[in-house]
Amino acid sequence: MCKRKKNPAIEDKINERLSGGAQKNALDFAAFLRANDMSLERGIGFDGWNVYAKKTQIAMLAVDGEKNEFRIVLHISGHGGEAADDDLREFTWAHVVPCPQGCGGPEFCEESQNRRTILGKEYESTCQSPLAFFNLDAEELKKAEKLIIMFILALK
Repeated sequence: MCKRKKNPAIEDKINERLSGGAQKNALDFAAFLRANDMSLERGIGFDGWNVYAKKTQIAMLAVDGEKNEFRIVLHISGHGGEAADDDLREFTWAHVVPCPQGCGGPEFCEESQNRRTILGKEYESTCQSPLAFFNLDAEELKKAEKLIIMFILALK
């Protein structure tokens, strides 16, 4: 009988591919997600994990060993921001991903003219996943966690 190979937990890939502060911060973030009832499911067709809260996909995580990099891409943006202070707003706005961002241009991305309001600031064109974070330090991760909780609380 053939046994199906189990998909690795994100923590396994973090330990295998990252080192130093990137590894510690990525493990801390994965623990935060699990402690707040978010599920992580291995992505199909890419080397990453989808994050779900309240049955809604809110993010994608990737672990890049070549760059010793941990990536968080948030699919949420426009709701729940009323409680954000100026520091959290500035942090968030600094991580907005414009579109097109090199994925082949507007002809390849139906979201290329996606207007959004993110924490009160208007954007003419953002990626369909409008927020991206790369190798955040511990202080920045706390801000990302606060942002995620704020958005999750606004989900129905």
